[in-house]
Amino acid sequence: NCYDEQSGRDIDDEPGGFKAETNVSPWMDAEPEPSPGDWHAPAPERKLVTGPGPAERLFETVKNWFTSGNVPVKVGVIVSFIGVSFVLKYAVDRQLLVVPLELRLLAVAAAGLALVMVGWRLRDKVRVYALSLQGGGIGILYLTIFAAYRIWDLLPPLLAFILLVALTVFASALAVLQNARSLAILGIAGGFMAPVLTSTGQGSHVALFSYYLVLNGAILGIAWFRAWRGLNLLGFVFTFVIGSTWGYQYYKPELWLSTQPFLVLHFLFYNAIAILYALRQPPERIGVVDGTLVFGTPVIAFALQAALVDGIEYALAISAAIAALFYALMAKALFHHKHQYLRLLIESFMALAAAFATVAIPLAFNARWTSAAWALEGAALVWIGVRQGRELAKLAGVALVLFSGMALLEHGWRHDDGLPVLNGNVLGGVLVSLGAFFASRLLEGRQHDRWEGIQTLIARGLFLWGAAFWLGTGFLEINDRFTGQVTLSLSLMFLAGSAFLDDWLGRRWQWSMARWTSMALLPLMLLFAIFFWLDQGHFFTWPGWLAWAAVWTVQIHALWTNDREGTPLPVAWHAVALVFLTVQLSGELIWLVDRWMNSEVWAGTAATLVPGIVAMIVWRSRQKPPWPVAAHWNTYLLTSLLLVTGQAIWMTGLSVNLPGDPSPLPYMPILNPFDIGVMFTLLTAVLSMVVWRSAPLPRDHPLWEFTQIYRFLMVVAALVLTTLAVVRGVHHYAGVPWRADALGGSVMVQTSLSIYWGLLGFVGMVWGARSQRWPVWIGGAAFMAVVVIKLFLVDLGNTGTVERIVSFIGTGVLLLVVGYFAPAPPRRKSNQIETEKTQDQG
Repeated sequence: NCYDEQSGRDIDDEPGGFKAETNVSPWMDAEPEPSPGDWHAPAPERKLVTGPGPAERLFETVKNWFTSGNVPVKVGVIVSFIGVSFVLKYAVDRQLLVVPLELRLLAVAAAGLALVMVGWRLRDKVRVYALSLQGGGIGILYLTIFAAYRIWDLLPPLLAFILLVALTVFASALAVLQNARSLAILGIAGGFMAPVLTSTGQGSHVALFSYYLVLNGAILGIAWFRAWRGLNLLGFVFTFVIGSTWGYQYYKPELWLSTQPFLVLHFLFYNAIAILYALRQPPERIGVVDGTLVFGTPVIAFALQAALVDGIEYALAISAAIAALFYALMAKALFHHKHQYLRLLIESFMALAAAFATVAIPLAFNARWTSAAWALEGAALVWIGVRQGRELAKLAGVALVLFSGMALLEHGWRHDDGLPVLNGNVLGGVLVSLGAFFASRLLEGRQHDRWEGIQTLIARGLFLWGAAFWLGTGFLEINDRFTGQVTLSLSLMFLAGSAFLDDWLGRRWQWSMARWTSMALLPLMLLFAIFFWLDQGHFFTWPGWLAWAAVWTVQIHALWTNDREGTPLPVAWHAVALVFLTVQLSGELIWLVDRWMNSEVWAGTAATLVPGIVAMIVWRSRQKPPWPVAAHWNTYLLTSLLLVTGQAIWMTGLSVNLPGDPSPLPYMPILNPFDIGVMFTLLTAVLSMVVWRSAPLPRDHPLWEFTQIYRFLMVVAALVLTTLAVVRGVHHYAGVPWRADALGGSVMVQTSLSIYWGLLGFVGMVWGARSQRWPVWIGGAAFMAVVVIKLFLVDLGNTGTVERIVSFIGTGVLLLVVGYFAPAPPRRKSNQIETEKTQDQG
């Protein structure tokens, strides 16, 4: 089947017996490709068109090759060419031909030339067939010339080189004149295969690479006129695959001088071909980049260069630097002449320049300086990517910033390196952190971007990466220059200064990521508090009190500025900060009192004062000053209730674990540390109820249920604390050991509890009846029921003891009095029920 490429129509039933075809051969161009138009015309807009993937394109190419064009001729020429090569080699190896070698070679050359001439004469009649004959003939001529020179030494090197150059120019001219991509591909393929098929493994690499240089020169010459990607890729693959194979098998360091020039020249050739391919596109496609050549050439060439200069110090670093300079100069030159058409190619060269500069740095310097250079280079790439809207540049910059940190981590910290602060450790860490911060700021909040969500996530990750290196560098430098307890304090001051700087920069540059540093400051303060407590037992050592004052000032300032400027931190940060400050003050008071009094009782009781006092300050600040309590009243109210709850739990824990020995003072009921602490705890609980009723949370508030639970907990805490106070008094006056088994088995303790709980029940029933509060009466009755049950289950076993008698008589008298004053629960009228509901809601 044949196709007329020049006319673009099918040829029906030619005299040679060929049938018409409807498909175009993948080896041929359906139409002559137009040359570029006016360079000064504006480049047309190109729309992004999605097409089939690489696997689909490969399948389609193979399918078209076997189903279109003159398939028999194409396959026949290739098979014949290979067969002739094998026959020639076989005959030579076994000396089967008695015809003089010169005549044999001339006959083969004449046959090849005849194929070319026949193909030329048939070019207008059966184009596909004619071009296939021409390509096969040119391949045979390549093989013949190379064999005469390389195998049998019948041609001097200069003459062989001239003939090869002439044949390559001849084939290229035929391909260009006929606009025949297939002829160029077949001719060049034959030329590349010639040395492979005739190789004995003992030839000169200089001759081989010189020969390939001629072939690639022909490809470069064709690329000046035609953008034939298939031809370019064919030469690229043959050149570097065969070159790599030779290098793997035969290369030795002493061959460097005779090999290096060929690698450089082939590198330059295929970069030039890549540029010409972008320039020689039709007007609507001008500037299209062949990614295989643009990026494959430097990658493969650099890998081969690494093998050539292996063992030579700094040689690979110099090679990378030269490559970076080459691509930078090429990008600059193209930008000045054709930037409106070759934007993508220019940016590709810029990316390659940056990549080779990146590679050159670690090859020439140690990991510390590598990390610094990569951090700066990565930040610059992100800047370029943001300015030009190039995702690849931004991604490469982000990767470099991350790799810079990894390189610094691999290098490690060098102790006592140079002057304080002014040393390589600090410089490397600061540059990595600044590069990450800069890239994060550029990527943060990019509007109208396809990848806005992903960029925001990457920006946050980079900010955390930079913050980690900033803080880590500061902490390590402080630890390296100082010792003892001053290290923690200075580290905390460094944290405070860093947070203040971040907050200031965030407000000045509208950098939201930096402004949210306040959220990280509070957790870090908690972490430092743990370190202080484990290392020193308290917080305000010198210069610890100065460090904590500084960091609390920064934290409060951050909360204030964020509230004032309308970008508040979560209100939970106010609550956490207040609780943390209260716990810190309580812990410091415990340390001070224990140091002065050497008593857990006094120290623990003193600690219960702080939450109550802080809660009272919150309640007092409900209306003024206007900030922070008045601005976040609900949050601070709930936090104060939480503090009072913690106070009650703390006091309960102390009362259970310690007998409350007030040494060096004697024990006195009520006037002892624990009882005073219990009374203060109950006082703050009652005041909290009053405050809560005067400023209740709305019922739809998420934490409204907490206040309901809070009332119940306070009642339970009051009962437990007062009960423990009674038991503690019995322990001190009756000498009952402060153990659960001893206290539980003491008749005196059981009698005291019966009387105390009976009094509580009595008061509750009488008060409930008089005030018409049904729940109060029920509660008192429950206490009386518990006392009665306890009398028969516990106290009854204390046979013959005065305590049992007192328990029974006392309880009986209370029940009689209750029966007189409150014999039955108060009536629950409908209006009373509504009143109670209203009071409960209040």
